[in-house]
Amino acid sequence: MAGRRRRRPPHLGWDSWVLLAALAVQGGVALWLGGRGWFSGDLLHYYVERGGAPGGTESLMAPHASHWQLTLVLVYLLPFKLVGLTAYWPYLALTVLVHLALVVVLHRLLRRLGAGRVAALVAALVLLTYGAGSEAFMVEAPVALTSSVLLGAIAMLVLVRRDVDGRACLVAGLLLLVAVTISLGGVVAAVWVGVFALSRGFVAMLRVVAVPAVAFLAWYAVWGRGSTRILLSREEVLQVPGAAAALVVAPFEDVSGGWGAGPALMLGVVMAIVVTARRRPILVQAAVAGLVAALFHAVVSAVAQVPYGMEQVTTSRYRYVVLALLLPGLALLLDVAVRAAARVVDAHGRRQAYVLVGVVACLGVVHAALGQYRVTQQTEYIGDITRSRLAGTILASEAGEKLLNDAIRGSYISGEDLARLADPALRSELPDLDPSEQDRLEAESNYYVTVTGDEVELAPPARLDTDSFTPAVTGRAGCRTFQATNATPTLVLTSYLGAGFRFRGPAGSVTTVLSRPDEDLTSDPVTWRAAPEEWTYVATTAQLADLAVTFDAGGTYTFCFVS
Repeated sequence: MAGRRRRRPPHLGWDSWVLLAALAVQGGVALWLGGRGWFSGDLLHYYVERGGAPGGTESLMAPHASHWQLTLVLVYLLPFKLVGLTAYWPYLALTVLVHLALVVVLHRLLRRLGAGRVAALVAALVLLTYGAGSEAFMVEAPVALTSSVLLGAIAMLVLVRRDVDGRACLVAGLLLLVAVTISLGGVVAAVWVGVFALSRGFVAMLRVVAVPAVAFLAWYAVWGRGSTRILLSREEVLQVPGAAAALVVAPFEDVSGGWGAGPALMLGVVMAIVVTARRRPILVQAAVAGLVAALFHAVVSAVAQVPYGMEQVTTSRYRYVVLALLLPGLALLLDVAVRAAARVVDAHGRRQAYVLVGVVACLGVVHAALGQYRVTQQTEYIGDITRSRLAGTILASEAGEKLLNDAIRGSYISGEDLARLADPALRSELPDLDPSEQDRLEAESNYYVTVTGDEVELAPPARLDTDSFTPAVTGRAGCRTFQATNATPTLVLTSYLGAGFRFRGPAGSVTTVLSRPDEDLTSDPVTWRAAPEEWTYVATTAQLADLAVTFDAGGTYTFCFVS
């Protein structure tokens, strides 16, 4: 022991100091900008159903939007008990710390893989400041994805440092086991690390992925099968390949300034893989593994989100995950470019090259800042909506109104969760929301109105106004057939304690607007899908309000009212 030399701490090069400074700045900026947002619908659901509020009915093993989130919820239990929902910053801080840790681990991984200082640093800084993907580190919800990717990156680093030996495979497998209990991002991480381990043989891959794969499949067989997000029509199935391709190239499109260079950069990565396969085998293997995992993630995301539109497929957090997975490929491309430039540029031209690099770096910082600012505006808007919906639900619940709808199409804010949070017993767990009557009307428009094919208990309207049908619709009890007089006919029902009807007609969608004319208040319109020529129920439990119902097609309608 006495004769053993002490190991000196590793020397930090200039690139490490630059990265540390950037981490400090970006971390502070993310906390400052992200603090303008508020809790996501996901976290509100965890709180009311999984250990935050009393009376939760979901087990820790139950799926959430097809994710197994045992570890994530267990981590959240601590701030749930300490601060409840009174403060947002502890949850945001966790997201920011995971992002910073992922950047550090990936930078270290790239250096271990053999990437040059400049290439590894630039790649890490691109992810650190990624403006279009900044939802991943300025909102608390994406931590489910980013923490899984972080565990995958650590597993990859362990394999590289120990040359994929038996102990490294065991540690990597345990890390991936934890990752799959956080979100489906853990499955993506397992694909990433597994493909990399496959370069050392099929047995090495099995050592890495067998435990997390068996655990996840066992969970899915027992608990996960009841939750599915595959809602694709035939037309939407055909959109999946294009949507997945758009997501894969989106990060390169973003970081290049959005000038159509995304596909060109992706092609450059593929060419760099081919050209350097023999000279840089381990970095190439990591780049190929990242590309496969990015494609897998893109396909899964497209399958889950195509029904909700391309914006959901290429949402900010998904772009971030793709960029993180493609980082070894980006570093490889940058390394090739740096080495080529070093051979071409002589000593006289280096000064001009440094100036050019400085200008590009400044433009990159500005571009990243603008991207983060745009994402901040969006997250602030969504946070304001969530607060408004909760505040309005509190007023509606106090009035004794009955919830009719959990969530309108495309919304991740659950009306049932908001109604649980509106319980007076939980008021001390919430910040001061200062609800207004407009907040109440917007909440009612989303959760206390429904248009559905399922049977709903209906109340007769106190009054019915319309000039869109012949003969005149009177609202008398029974079913009668009417002819629309225009292409977008409208009925206006007055509700005292509730009102509704059922109809059958050519409409493929119905738009509802709730109002209280005496208070000069009107809600935003909500559009609902309807099945043409099938019975559809329209109802509201909003009190002392008017419900305007507009159909998207003229023609013959049958309306039924109860006495």
